[in-house]
Amino acid sequence: MAKYSKYQRKPEQKAAPNPIWRGIGCILVFVVPLITYGLTLILNPVIIATGLVPPELLAKAKFPDWFAKTIVFKDIASFFGSIDALWLKVVVFFVLLLLLTAISSLIYTMIYQLIGPPRYTERDAPPTGQKVKAYKR
Repeated sequence: MAKYSKYQRKPEQKAAPNPIWRGIGCILVFVVPLITYGLTLILNPVIIATGLVPPELLAKAKFPDWFAKTIVFKDIASFFGSIDALWLKVVVFFVLLLLLTAISSLIYTMIYQLIGPPRYTERDAPPTGQKVKAYKR
């Protein structure tokens, strides 16, 4: 080996993650929206029965006139225009999706901290036990 030649390290082989973590990701991506849609169908009549829903959310969806002039948009607008309380369903769906995703992510994080890899590896320096004093002039 020459004096100025580069030393190249062999790349470390990282262990593949456990397939369970992929399953949890699948749940977060596919199953949570399906559960949310089912809860939306169940909760919409209950929300409407409270009488606190603005009438704009209960009306059928209206689209601009130029939608009716194009063939593709005409069919899409007629389909979505036929759904009762479409905007209420959309709002409830996204609120529930946000809540269920947040809850499932928090549960996932707690489980990962308990079961997952250690926070520090053998190459990390141990955390110091010194307390830092506030800077005063």
